Amino acid sequence: PCNRHFVSAFDGIATLIPAGPEDRFQLSAAMVAQHWTERTRGVLIASPSNPTGTSIEPAELRRIVEAVGERGGITIVDEIYLELSYANRGTAGEGHADRTAQDDLVTPAHRSALEISDDVIVVNSFSKYFNMTGWRLGWAVVPTSMVPTFEKLAQNLFICASTPAQYAALACFQPETLAIYESRKNEFQRRRDFIVPALRDLGFDVPVTPDGAFYVYADCGRFLSPERPDSNALALHILDAAGVAVVPGKDFGFHEPDRWIRFSYATSMEHLREAVARMGRLLVR
Repeated sequence: PCNRHFVSAFDGIATLIPAGPEDRFQLSAAMVAQHWTERTRGVLIASPSNPTGTSIEPAELRRIVEAVGERGGITIVDEIYLELSYANRGTAGEGHADRTAQDDLVTPAHRSALEISDDVIVVNSFSKYFNMTGWRLGWAVVPTSMVPTFEKLAQNLFICASTPAQYAALACFQPETLAIYESRKNEFQRRRDFIVPALRDLGFDVPVTPDGAFYVYADCGRFLSPERPDSNALALHILDAAGVAVVPGKDFGFHEPDRWIRFSYATSMEHLREAVARMGRLLVR
C-alpha cells in the first residue's frame, strides 16, 4: 500500500490494477496495454510479492518491460523477495483435490529484471533474504542516465545509510553467511510445503500456491457469516478465539479485500503446527 503514497508524494496519481488468482495476483503485459494512457509514466511491480507470495513468470515479465518501453515509460521492479523463490512442481499441494494448474509453475530462482533490460529500475533490500529487518538498508539499480537524479534524491532525503549497517551488510556476502541464508531459504520452503495443504484441509481456498517470499493468500469465503461478514471480522475472531494472528485483505488494497486473508509462515514449524491445530478446533465443525 505504501507504493501509491510514494507516487502521491511526488504529486503523481497511482492507478491500481486489479489482479486475481487467474493472473497469479500479478500485473500482465495485457493489463499494461489496457490501462496505459497519455498520462501514464510507468509501472511498479513486485515479484515475488507481498501479500500473495506469487511471482511473475520470466516470459511475462519480459513482455511487461517491452510493453512499457514501447510506450516510453519506465518499469520499476521491487525484488525484495527475489532470493526467496521456490519451485512448485511436486511440492506444495501435491495430490490435493484443490490443486490447480497454477501450482505447476516452476519459478527459476534469481531471475532479475536486470537480465531482461538495462532500462529498468530495480529496488531491493537486506531485510528479507539477508535477515536484516530493522537495519533499513537497501539498494537500487538504475539506468545510467538516471544516476544524477537519484544522487539528488539521496542527498536531500537521507544522505547515506548508517555506517554500522553498511559494515554489517558486507558480512552477508561471506561464503559461510550465504550458506546460512540458503539453509533458511530451504526451511521457508519446507514451511510453505506444510502450511498450504494444511490450510486447504481446514477449508481455506488457496488458488495459487506461493512460489516466493513467506506468505499465503487464502480465500476465506467458506468461513464468512452474518456474524463475521468479511475477512477483517474473521481475522479478529481467529485472533481473539484462537490466539492466531492473520492479516485481512483490506491491509493490502481494494480488490475484493473482504474475501482474502494473508498467512505468514515466517515463524517456526512448531508454531505453524500449533496455529493450524488451534484454527482447526475453532473453524472445523
